[in-house]
Amino acid sequence: MKISSLNQQHEDILHEYVKFVQGTVYRATENQESSKFLDFNEVLENIIDYTNAFNKLVKTPNIMTEWAYMTPNLILYACMGFLTGIKNKENIEEIEFLSEELLEKTVDFIGHTTDILEDIKIKEAFQKKTLTKHQNEHNN
Repeated sequence: MKISSLNQQHEDILHEYVKFVQGTVYRATENQESSKFLDFNEVLENIIDYTNAFNKLVKTPNIMTEWAYMTPNLILYACMGFLTGIKNKENIEEIEFLSEELLEKTVDFIGHTTDILEDIKIKEAFQKKTLTKHQNEHNN
């Protein structure tokens, strides 16, 4: 599955996050009918397609930041809704455990994404400063 990303580091953590979410849903549906896991994967693919398409519209840093957080937020909400939908008396403890794990992993992912965005911002500011300095030297 091709996922649009900020850079290679972001792509790596995105794939790791998606695999984690798929593993979470697989664990939650082990004792369910097999189509439940496949149903969620279809939702996940739709989220990835949507965020990939949105990325093509990104033109400003503010929208890039919004887009970078869009994928984990949409996946988190979809997965939490899915887990809530399959929760019953027999699996409530497992679903609550998986939900907490999902929330923790999402918070970690968002923290890493924030770090990547900050690194990008610093690099762009440095490049702009260097370019401006070079242009000023050339003009004098």
